[in-house]
Amino acid sequence: MTKIRYSKERLISNLRIGIFFISIGIILVLLSFVIGEWKEISIQSVGVGQFGAGFFMLIFYYFENRKQYLTIENGELTKNTLFPKKIKLNQIKSIKEFAGDLKLITDKNEFVIDTQIIEPNSLLELKNELNKYILK
Repeated sequence: MTKIRYSKERLISNLRIGIFFISIGIILVLLSFVIGEWKEISIQSVGVGQFGAGFFMLIFYYFENRKQYLTIENGELTKNTLFPKKIKLNQIKSIKEFAGDLKLITDKNEFVIDTQIIEPNSLLELKNELNKYILK
């Protein structure tokens, strides 16, 4: 099994955003206990919303760090999203590179890979794997 990894910048960015939102959420909730209720907007509800957004970003970071962007296994390329997308490598007819994306074209559909979010070493590994199947 080959894993095509996300870039470290993307993973660290997701982690930082999650921590930031959770911190702001906690501060707002604690601030709401000190100040009390405002007339229009409850600081506590905004803080809980911020905390929830941060918690979601940390889950997103964990998922991306654990699963990574793409997985190549048994001749099948899988994009690891909430609903994984798969393509059999032996069905690829052509590969087009345009605007930082790789389009894998089969008879039935297209499979788009965003190369901007892939770690450079993993991108080379991906291209080598794809070349193996295209040359056959």
